[in-house]
Amino acid sequence: MPNLPEHLLATAREQQNLLTRSQLYGAGVTGAQIRWALGRDWRGVHPDVFLLATGRIDPAQRLVAAALFAGDGAQVGSTTAARYFGLTSVPDDGVARLFVPWGATSRERPGVSVRRTRRPDPRPWSRGPLFFTSPARTVVDAARQLRGDAVRAVVFEAVQRRMVTVEQLAAEVEAGAIRGSAAVRAAVLEVSGGAWSLPESEFADCLAGSRVLPEVLLNPVLTTLDGLVLPSPDGYVEEVGLALQVHSRRHHLLEDDWESTLRTDTALGAVGVPLMAFSPRTLRTHPARVLAAVERAYLGLRGRLRPPVLARARQLV
Repeated sequence: MPNLPEHLLATAREQQNLLTRSQLYGAGVTGAQIRWALGRDWRGVHPDVFLLATGRIDPAQRLVAAALFAGDGAQVGSTTAARYFGLTSVPDDGVARLFVPWGATSRERPGVSVRRTRRPDPRPWSRGPLFFTSPARTVVDAARQLRGDAVRAVVFEAVQRRMVTVEQLAAEVEAGAIRGSAAVRAAVLEVSGGAWSLPESEFADCLAGSRVLPEVLLNPVLTTLDGLVLPSPDGYVEEVGLALQVHSRRHHLLEDDWESTLRTDTALGAVGVPLMAFSPRTLRTHPARVLAAVERAYLGLRGRLRPPVLARARQLV
């Protein structure tokens, strides 16, 4: 094994026990010494990227190795950064996705995708040896990578978790490429209307088809007449004071989310707000039945005394 100088060992420690060929050459290590160490004390991870050990590489090392392979100015982004930031709606396809400045080279390796961009993120997040695209850039790029309901799911989750604001997402969509942005743009417009999750969005779509119901506020701000802020239901028919909820542990991402939902039901009931709850499964398989039930409840409450609650639309910016 080559005798590495202390400053290079310090660099290796910062880089999860990884070094590049250029870093080794810069410290005076020769190509012959590298070849001798490979297979004995080191292992190659990518071309010109070496692990200073022969054991298995862990996920953190794998990501750092991908960044070293990508080269100077590399930013971890898209679905890879989204999962790093904790967005559980983003599937893990085992590919580390990184962006490099336009003058660099796009490259593909098993488990690594390096793409050039004319618009590197000017405000990346630094985490040790890695740079991640900022949250808004991450969410929009991840959504562009996905298809179907997954696009809406990642946008909704990011807003619900307060990782980004709708305003930040809208600005990023406008600043980015037009190609592939239609579904992302639609999801951002949808979440700006108040829907915070995929089941809630489907609920909104279901209610929007009614010729009976007045406007339904999504995730409104509710207060009592003396100013006490109440929990926010998924939907609220202000004309009659009817609250609507979509209940499912599967679609509440954290245990705290589920507990919050139960507290919402209890608190609204305590001030006399009638509440209807539906499961995502019923909503998806029998939307007409759900809509008919809400319409019947609305018609039955018309003319009755409304609960002492004030409602206004929530501003998600």
